[in-house]
Amino acid sequence: MSNASQQGGFAIALLLWMIAGMSLMVAAVIHFAHQDTGMAELRVREAKAQALGRGVAYLLLRDKALAAYTAASQGADPALQPEQGEPESDKPTLFTKQYQFDQEWVVTGTLRPSSGFVSLNDADRNELMMLFTGLGKVDDKDAMAMIDGVLTYRSDFPGFRYPEELLAVAGSSRVVYDNVKPYVHAYRTGPVSADSAPSQLADLARNEADTASVAAGPPTSPGKSGRGAIEGRITFESIAESMRNPGGVAHSISAAELEIILSGGEKLAQTTWVSGQGTGEVLRSGSVMLNKNRGVGR
Repeated sequence: MSNASQQGGFAIALLLWMIAGMSLMVAAVIHFAHQDTGMAELRVREAKAQALGRGVAYLLLRDKALAAYTAASQGADPALQPEQGEPESDKPTLFTKQYQFDQEWVVTGTLRPSSGFVSLNDADRNELMMLFTGLGKVDDKDAMAMIDGVLTYRSDFPGFRYPEELLAVAGSSRVVYDNVKPYVHAYRTGPVSADSAPSQLADLARNEADTASVAAGPPTSPGKSGRGAIEGRITFESIAESMRNPGGVAHSISAAELEIILSGGEKLAQTTWVSGQGTGEVLRSGSVMLNKNRGVGR
């Protein structure tokens, strides 16, 4: 074989290798571009869901107020169950309504009173023990350490401003926090009420109430600060107000529990904290997550 033929063969082989390499490079670029596009679409969807959640929270506050006004103007008791026609004053009902937006988003919102959750700023030792052992899945010794840490945190600082601050408490861990975070908040709303609580917390509260009256009466160990109710997030102004009104308890805060169904059938979940005081206010919007039967039942 002549040198010219050999050189031609090497040139063809080199060309084929270059084509193969360029093909792999193009495939990689397309793959990463597809991933980037998917991430961008996910972020856009999350942003839309966040905005939608805040809007639906305001709609829930408005429609609940309108329903109460309509019932009062017609002389009906807002506590009546439509299907029963009998008052259930000892068991408050949850306000639920469904909204649809442009055939793309279907949102079912439920307003749950803040008394249905454990207040990190008001819970006594019994409630905290119930929370950490029953829902946090820790043993009694570790639970006692966390309880002491919560009470110390409440006395050394103005109080919990965000639920995430529970991670800074002695004896806490990410696993425990993830277990209890759907059932706690950082607002001053008094003791937990089993009648308003999600199913798992309600069962624990009723069991404790049979022996220790967890769901009734003022908290026995609210901390050493002596502060009263603080409506919404803790600030210097709200602390000063609580000093002026040490015996009050904020009842107007609610959790707007949202289930968002997309046009493709995918379900998202979000919890937005709102205050019904005055014209209403969104206090905090939770993250949007895939709905996996929401560990907090109704």
